Amino acid sequence: MKTVGLLFISIVFLSDSAFGQLERRRTVTDEPVEVFLTMSLITMFTTSNLQANNMNSTIMHNFGLVSSGIEEFWGLDQGAAVRLGIDYGITDRLSIGIGRTSREDNVDLRFKYTVLQQMKSDKIPVEVSIKGDLGINTQQERRFDFSTRDRLNMFGSVAVARKFSDALSLQIAPMVSHFNTVVIETEDQNPRHTHFATGIGAEYRVSLKHSFSFEYFAVFGERTKGTFNPMAVSWQIDTGGHVFQMFFMNGNWFTEQHLIARTTNDFWARDFRLGFNVNRVFGL
Repeated sequence: MKTVGLLFISIVFLSDSAFGQLERRRTVTDEPVEVFLTMSLITMFTTSNLQANNMNSTIMHNFGLVSSGIEEFWGLDQGAAVRLGIDYGITDRLSIGIGRTSREDNVDLRFKYTVLQQMKSDKIPVEVSIKGDLGINTQQERRFDFSTRDRLNMFGSVAVARKFSDALSLQIAPMVSHFNTVVIETEDQNPRHTHFATGIGAEYRVSLKHSFSFEYFAVFGERTKGTFNPMAVSWQIDTGGHVFQMFFMNGNWFTEQHLIARTTNDFWARDFRLGFNVNRVFGL
């Protein structure tokens, strides 16, 4: 009996120790939440970042206005504007990238840093990232003699996002855009070098591989005459290796600073264009 009693006490003690270790292990396995599927909703950057030593390649296209009708095959006959970009994760929180847009041969250098990551335990309830972008217009200009400084454009933003459920993620991002030089195309254009805006974005996952996304840039304060707030809606397909985004947008640029300052079409007047993006992440 004494031996049986000692054996029983030993089992209880070991069981308590094992359960205690399991409890501690559960606490340690708190992980960051994947708030968004890609680094960009459509054109607006998201708080999500690359893991260290991963590379993301992006091919972005948009065409002419759908409102041009069948004569222009709803904009497809007008040709595509294209941006090619590569981003690289230096750490799990810091990435850098470079891209080139066919419009005005704009080359942009950018970085994104994740300040806070939303955790599954909700210990940290939101994700916060900052982004900076420096662009340069490399197009040959016959009308003016631009210096390198004259050709620069800039963008800065802080984004706060939260994944509210397995399906829904929301983001808000105050942002600023600046161009060192603005060319006056019409006499009454009253161009502005600096624009302020708030970006609003959402992603809704219908299934494991399909999702909707939405973005809207609300420009406030003084703005260039004849410009409108950029807006886009997208359908995303995750193939496991690639993420395809098919969208409608009223802007014809892919960098936020250009969209904020130079969108001249009104989405609600059906002046939007068809486009698609291809995203691919590589582990290096």
